[in-house]
Amino acid sequence: MVIKYPKQTILLLSGMILLAAFGCNKKLDTAVSSAESATKMWQSYDDARNGLVALYGLSRAALAENNGHWMYGDLRKGDFVATSSGNYLDAIIKNELNKGYTQIKQLTNWRRFYAAIDACNTFIENAERCKVDLRYSDMNCKVDIAQAHMLRSFLYFYIVRIWGDVPLITAASKNGETVQVARTPQDQVMDFCIRELKQYKDSLPTEYGGDDKSKLNYDGSYYGQTWSNWGNAFWGYYQCLGLLAHMYAWTGDYRSVLTITTEINSNAAAARSGLISYNNSRGYLAGRNSLFYSNGIKGNLCYQMIAFPYNMNNRESGPSGVGHIESLTLASPYVVRSKPDIYVPRDTIARWFHYVGDVRHPFQSEFGNYEDIYFANYYGNIPIFAKFKNIATGSSNFPIYGSAIPIYRWEDNLLLMAEANYVLGDMRSAFDRLNDVREPRNSPGFFYARPSQTRAGFNLQPTEASMEGGILYNIFRERRVELAGEGSWWYDQVRYNRLARNNPEFNKLLDEGGIYWPIDQEIISKNPLIEQNSYWKR
Repeated sequence: MVIKYPKQTILLLSGMILLAAFGCNKKLDTAVSSAESATKMWQSYDDARNGLVALYGLSRAALAENNGHWMYGDLRKGDFVATSSGNYLDAIIKNELNKGYTQIKQLTNWRRFYAAIDACNTFIENAERCKVDLRYSDMNCKVDIAQAHMLRSFLYFYIVRIWGDVPLITAASKNGETVQVARTPQDQVMDFCIRELKQYKDSLPTEYGGDDKSKLNYDGSYYGQTWSNWGNAFWGYYQCLGLLAHMYAWTGDYRSVLTITTEINSNAAAARSGLISYNNSRGYLAGRNSLFYSNGIKGNLCYQMIAFPYNMNNRESGPSGVGHIESLTLASPYVVRSKPDIYVPRDTIARWFHYVGDVRHPFQSEFGNYEDIYFANYYGNIPIFAKFKNIATGSSNFPIYGSAIPIYRWEDNLLLMAEANYVLGDMRSAFDRLNDVREPRNSPGFFYARPSQTRAGFNLQPTEASMEGGILYNIFRERRVELAGEGSWWYDQVRYNRLARNNPEFNKLLDEGGIYWPIDQEIISKNPLIEQNSYWKR
């Protein structure tokens, strides 16, 4: 796979080759990456740019491999069902993570994440050397190093949610090897991540190649390109805040969640993002040119605040479909195959919605037909989850997918605010933030009526169905629908059940460490300091 950016090409293949090589080195307990410093590296502006792009490329590859972002975040005990029973997808959905499928074994191995972490460590230690090239300014270097710290924190947060305690390594590998390191308690890892983001957030612009609204005032082009080219390809100040919000939520610090999400919500213009309106719902939530396409820009906004995008114009994707949920969920009429690998059953879809007029509902009452917003083939044998269908025009025989790996967007922020309001006892604000998401989807409000989006002067009154289960349940119900297929389901369920404690089966997973994945035996065999997660020892 080749990642191309304007005027610069980075070959991910080199990273993959090195990853394979590290798998053969028995002295390694964690993988290292292609960012390992070479004598000729770190001497120029171009070296800095190449190194930075490699960080994002390796991070994206870590989430994309085996479609891990969705295996970890959407499938486990979730709404999707495997069309074929008895395969690795079926096992993950059933939480049978100790089954001996090759794909599950690869998913239980954290080496690819440590490859990206090592790339960040290497960049942090070496980027300053590139200032020998006068084109590489102090400010450019400052924001690049801040991005490396942010990406490293993101990667650690990501793997903490998967494995719990993980080795915390902050120094670059030397000569392709690292010392053996035991697992660091996850609380310490999360404290490290939060400290890093708080320390470096003010070293990040609000956008790259545009009108920076941060304290840096870092205006003008960035690596020769403008914001309209970069979009969300590089992460800045508000991306940092979005990560902080989710980290605080994971650790249960809801006062900090509210502070961060409120700052984001109060600065839509500076963040260059916002809520998807009802009028834009059909085009932006789904379709070939949705908000998940390419760099996420629609008009002058980037609705996908945090993501790892693929630029189809630069041929950053391919027929394999790895790193794109469409490769799992689409079938005819979008691509040439009779059934998808996974789907959402009709009875589950029915439980998602409490109002047929919801713009995401399979039946669109405004048009009197079944539209393919979130679903197609609704009354066929297998409904097609069609929310993601970013396919290159004319490529149905050999589909070339273009959707991003989504991480965070405005609706996510609003619902995190509602979650924090609930925990802190501000029920009216929790209602309001939930309704801020429901209203543009033409869905009845919670406790308060909201204006209909299809009938002028008519309000959608709360119904028994729209209130069922209470406010906390409905906040997470809305996340379940709005963020479906975006890799958040499992982590949302962990947070919900930590708060609700009303599901004995899930409580058992929480109490016994069953929310985490097992660790690949290869990792344990090569490093005696690593112990298997206790839940998976049985």
